[in-house]
Amino acid sequence: MVIEEYKEVLDLHENVFQYYNMDKVAYFDIETTGFDKEEDRVILISMGRFKDDKFFCVKQYFAEDLEDEKEILYNFQRDLLEYEKWCSYNGIAFDEPFIKRRMEKQNIVFESPKYHIDLYRLIRPYYKQMGMERCNLKTVEKYIGIEREDKIDGGISVDLYKEFLLTANKELKKKIMLHNYEDVLSLPKIHELIFKIENDHDLVRENVITKKQCRYLKSLLKKNNIVLNVDIDRISKKAAARTIDNILRGCVDCNELKDIISNSY
Repeated sequence: MVIEEYKEVLDLHENVFQYYNMDKVAYFDIETTGFDKEEDRVILISMGRFKDDKFFCVKQYFAEDLEDEKEILYNFQRDLLEYEKWCSYNGIAFDEPFIKRRMEKQNIVFESPKYHIDLYRLIRPYYKQMGMERCNLKTVEKYIGIEREDKIDGGISVDLYKEFLLTANKELKKKIMLHNYEDVLSLPKIHELIFKIENDHDLVRENVITKKQCRYLKSLLKKNNIVLNVDIDRISKKAAARTIDNILRGCVDCNELKDIISNSY
């Protein structure tokens, strides 16, 4: 296994940095040999974190051999222990379950951070209104003005890694690591975009909560003395339905209900 560490200066709006407590968030992305979490392996993880409101440090764990997976996962989970929040782009659907299953397969005790901020799920209800044709990472990066040095995608990195295992070519390794590095480097700037979305009340999400759901949910919250720091008028129909159902089942925990809302899009 190879570990590389880099430090970048990221110019973020101070209010955004403080609002999201971004120094308490671990930003991450993974590369794998495929999509099958039972058989494929994690071959690279990049983890970014702020040392202060300017310096963003990225640590990369790279497998020079498939057998390095266990060491990569162990070091990543150890560095992740101090965080209650981790942040990804579409990581709830792919990265998190893949990591958890590979930890199990490698017999590593792993407890993920309590909160997962998935930027993809926060942007997806609004991307069309913002003029984007797609909601993939590179389209969002282009929208906010990020220019990448990396020119490959995740699918190509799988083929490059297979070639690397045969040749140990350092240039192939560099391309794979650069791709994953820039994926993570973009996340804080996309997180900054979320602040603009959440504060632009002219944006109306797709499948927004109905008026009937809104009235009923607000009455349930009031009846059960539940205070959520969430703009109920802007959540999705699915989030509203799941929240209402859980309250009716007896759930009054604010954090649990907020998780339900943030993970329903």
